[in-house]
Amino acid sequence: MAHSLRAYLGDAVSRRLDIENVVTRLEKELAEVRGILWVKSDEHDLLQTTVGVVTDALEVAQPEGSISLASRAAGIMVRVGQLEEDAFHAGITQAFAVAHSHYDQEINLKVMSHGFAPVYDDNELDKMEKAVAPLARNLADQPKQEVLSSRK
Repeated sequence: MAHSLRAYLGDAVSRRLDIENVVTRLEKELAEVRGILWVKSDEHDLLQTTVGVVTDALEVAQPEGSISLASRAAGIMVRVGQLEEDAFHAGITQAFAVAHSHYDQEINLKVMSHGFAPVYDDNELDKMEKAVAPLARNLADQPKQEVLSSRK
């Protein structure tokens, strides 16, 4: 009986040591996971702040309350698309205004708004675009200085 009691006690001690080893490993893993979670939380906070700065700079309206980064990013992309379209239209408008300022009644802006004259083939149009590209850049640089210098 003493022998079986010693064996039982030995098994119990062995199981307890095994459990303590498991607990020690789990505590170590928990500490590592907490560290990773802390870093990820800091990264998320930084990303949230960055997205907030971008949405404010782009004047993106955000609904009240907590919204996901994905929905905020989608709002940013919509706003960027609007800004691109506005910039494109502003450039075309300026080109038409400049043409009108030089030629007043001599140029038919309504016909010009339909695009290239149909008498030219693609090769001729490519040559024309190459020829006017540096001049168009000069024209584009004028409002760029006015618009973008105010953002600095």
